[in-house]
Amino acid sequence: MYYFYSRISTAQQNSSRQLENFKNHVGYDVKNVFVEKIQGNVPFFERPEANRMFDEMTDAKECGMVIVDSIDRLGRNLLDILNTIETFTKNGINLKSLKEGFTTLLDNGEENPMAKLVISVMASIGEMERNRIKIRTAEGVAIGKALGKFTGRKLGSTQSDEKLLQRHQTIQKKLVKGLTIREVSEITGASSATIIKVKKVMSNRKMI
Repeated sequence: MYYFYSRISTAQQNSSRQLENFKNHVGYDVKNVFVEKIQGNVPFFERPEANRMFDEMTDAKECGMVIVDSIDRLGRNLLDILNTIETFTKNGINLKSLKEGFTTLLDNGEENPMAKLVISVMASIGEMERNRIKIRTAEGVAIGKALGKFTGRKLGSTQSDEKLLQRHQTIQKKLVKGLTIREVSEITGASSATIIKVKKVMSNRKMI
């Protein structure tokens, strides 16, 4: 099954060029075209159409392929693009970029070595950025603690693991699909602390 994802930044822009390219691709079906009108700096899994497409693909019985006109349709942020591709791969979703001319998975379901090489180079750059983010986050936490902004849970407010999982079934579904804590937070509106607790319980129970 082929899914076609198009993104334009504003309502004034026209997606016709991308759609015309899609029409020339095998398996084209207008029912599987998802057009997003949103800025490229918005993370992929925080976009309504992207999220709807991902849920539809991961709920289907067969793995599918996402077709994009170019890799920058996924986003402008390198870290987000890498995370999106990684999440796709974990869920058996193949990604094909028409402009760059590669797919992330081979016909046998294994990772494409050439695509993996390109992504690895991108990942090395992304790793440097992640390290900078970690440093800034650690500095922010230290400042927050000094100002008394980080406090523990109030006495008597603990909840059982069973109740935690029961209350946050949507979070569980997103975590199983490989979304990051930040992405799950943006989609569900839950705090990062809550998502981390759910993820810890699921990991202990080998649910993920």
